[in-house]
Parts: sequence; C-alpha cells; structure tokens
Amino acid sequence: MIELSIIFKDNNFMNLHTYILIIMVFLFISCNDDKIDSNIGTVNPLETQANILKGTWKLEQIKGRNSIKELDPVTKDGVVVDIFKRMTLTISEGSAGGGSYTTLNTYDEEIWPSLGTWTFQDNDKNKILRSDNVSMSIFVEVIHNYAQPKVYTLRTSFTIASGSKDIKWVFNFIRECSSPFNEAC
Repeated sequence: MIELSIIFKDNNFMNLHTYILIIMVFLFISCNDDKIDSNIGTVNPLETQANILKGTWKLEQIKGRNSIKELDPVTKDGVVVDIFKRMTLTISEGSAGGGSYTTLNTYDEEIWPSLGTWTFQDNDKNKILRSDNVSMSIFVEVIHNYAQPKVYTLRTSFTIASGSKDIKWVFNFIRECSSPFNEAC
C-alpha cells in the first residue's frame, strides 16, 4: 500500500502508465507469427493470367446479357467474318512460363494453327507469343453476375502478313462456367 500511495502521491502514476503503454506497444510490434508470414507470398500476375486462360474457349456472340457488351466473334481488318464460327480454342498446361493450345475447326492454319505452344512476351500478361512467331495482344475479363454463371471473355488481336499487306485479326472468345460460385472455372 505504501508503494501505491507513493506512486499516486508523487504524480508518478502518469509516468508508470506511459512506461507500461510503451512496453505493450513494443511487445505487440515485435511479436511475429512466422506461420502466417510464410503462407503469404507475392502473387505472380503471369501465373494468375495463365490460370485464367486455361480452359476451352468458344467463338460465340454473347447475347441477352445486359452486363456484357455484345462483340462480334471474329473480325478481319474491322470487317465481321464468320469463317471461324465453329472454332474452339483450348489452352492447357498454362503457367508463368507459358503453355500449349489446340484448336478445333480452325479455318486457316496460318491464322490459328491446330496446335502449338505459347509464352508471355516480355513478361507482359497481356502479350503472348505463339510458337509460330505470331505476337498477340490479349485481354481477359470476367463478367460475374451473381444470379448467372460467370462468363470469361478473351479478346485476342494480332497481325498476319498476307502478301505485301498486313491483316489485323481480332477474335473474341468466351468461356462460361457452370455455376456462379465455381472458383475453379
């Protein structure tokens, strides 16, 4: 009792309170849970993009969805063409280092070969270099309306030399998940 009365009497209570607060803050900051830190890593954007690309993509115009801009599946120099309308693109074995792809019902092997490999060009998640040396710009987007299944869109654009002129191709693929809650899709 005497010690407490001395602390209160000499106005040292405030100093003791400050010391305790400083010690608690120091202990709080210095505590480190290695388990938590070891499970948290940096996210590689190339790995994430490669995982999104995996799957079978179709050339279909998306209709009847207010939240999705309707795009024509294939254009050649800005003009709609329907020669690829039954084509599907399957991307597999994707990772930050690239992967492989196959196509079914391709109209022209010079525009879309039936099989090949790809890598991210210049470590850019939006540029792919195919094994036939065609450089493609890509844009992937997920449209997720919780009342409907998720729809991924993949826009690829690239230029192919045809004689003395370059032709710009744009392919708008879609991939729909079976459930709006399927995270693996």
